[in-house]
Amino acid sequence: MVWVYVFFFFMYFWGFNLMGNVNAGLPIPWNRMFEPLDLTFYFYTVLTVALAHFMVFRPYFHRRPRWKLLAAISTLLVLFILFRYLVEEILFPIFLGYGNYNPGTSFRYYVIDNVYFGLIRIFIGFVLFLFDEMFRNLQKQAALKALNRKAELNFLQAQMNPHFLFNSLNNLYALALDKHPGTADAILKLGDMMRYVTYQREELTGLDQELSYINNLLAIEQLRHEPSLQTIISVSPEAAAARIAPLLLIPLVENALKHGDLLDPQQPFRLEASKEDGQLRITLVNKISNHIVEKGGLGLSNLRRRLSLLYLPHQYLFETSSANGQFMVRLNLPFNS
Repeated sequence: MVWVYVFFFFMYFWGFNLMGNVNAGLPIPWNRMFEPLDLTFYFYTVLTVALAHFMVFRPYFHRRPRWKLLAAISTLLVLFILFRYLVEEILFPIFLGYGNYNPGTSFRYYVIDNVYFGLIRIFIGFVLFLFDEMFRNLQKQAALKALNRKAELNFLQAQMNPHFLFNSLNNLYALALDKHPGTADAILKLGDMMRYVTYQREELTGLDQELSYINNLLAIEQLRHEPSLQTIISVSPEAAAARIAPLLLIPLVENALKHGDLLDPQQPFRLEASKEDGQLRITLVNKISNHIVEKGGLGLSNLRRRLSLLYLPHQYLFETSSANGQFMVRLNLPFNS
C-alpha cells in the first residue's frame, strides 16, 4: 500500500504538471513547487487522506451503527479546517507576512470553502481504502484457497492409507493362515509402508522413497502368488534424483495389481522413469487381466484430483490407454530435484 500512496501523490502533486510541461516544451518550475504554501498543501493533503483511510474508514466503515462513521468523518473534516486555518491564516502571517486567503476573508467563508476541499481529501482516502480492501480481500481469498487446497490434498492423501492397509492386511491374513515363512518379513515391510504414508507430510518426497514403498508392496503381493510376479522397474540416474508429491505412483501400481495380470513372462509389468526436456516422464504398462474384478476404490479418480490441485493444466500430463490387451499410463511431471 505504501507504493500506491507514493505513486498516487507523486502524480497528484507533480506528475501531471511535469508531463504537461514536458509535452508543451516548457521549463519545469521547480522553484514554485516547494514554496511554503506548497509544502503545507502537500502535508495536510497526505495527512488528511491517510487519517481518512486508516483512522476513519478502516475502523468504522464496516461497523454499526453508522453514526460512528459519520461522526468520525465530521471530526476529521473539522480538524482539517482548523489545522489549515491555524497554519496558513494565523502562523503564516506572523512568520511570513502573508496567508493563503485574502486578509478580509471571513471565517464563515473560509469554513464553507474548506468543507469542499476537506471532503475531496476524505473522498480520496475513501477511494484508497476501497483499493486497500480489495487487495486485502484478494490476499485473504488466496490464503483461504491455499488452505482449502492443502486440506483437500491432505484428505486425499489420508484416504489412501486405509486403502493400502486393507489390501496388505488381507495378504498378511492369507500368509498367516498358511503359516508362510515370509510372514514376519512381510509384517516388517508393512511397517515401513505404514511409516511412509503416515509420517510423510512434506510437499515433495524423493522418487527413491516412492519406489521403496512400491518394492515393498510388490514383495508382499509376491508372497501370495506362484509363480513369481513379472515386474521390471527401470529408472534412469537423472530420474532417480527427482522429487515428487508423495503417494502419486502408488495408486497406479495398486491399479495394476488389482486389474492386471502380472504373471505372464511375455508381458511383464513395467514401470519406467526418465528425465526428458525438463520433465519427469513415467510410464506404467501391465497386461489386462481376464478375470472380472469388482469395481470400487479411490485409485485413479483420487490421483486425477490430486494432480489437478498440485499442478496447473499445462504443467503435467496424465493419460491412460488400452491396446493389444495392455493397459498403459503416461505421467509427465515438472522435474524437481
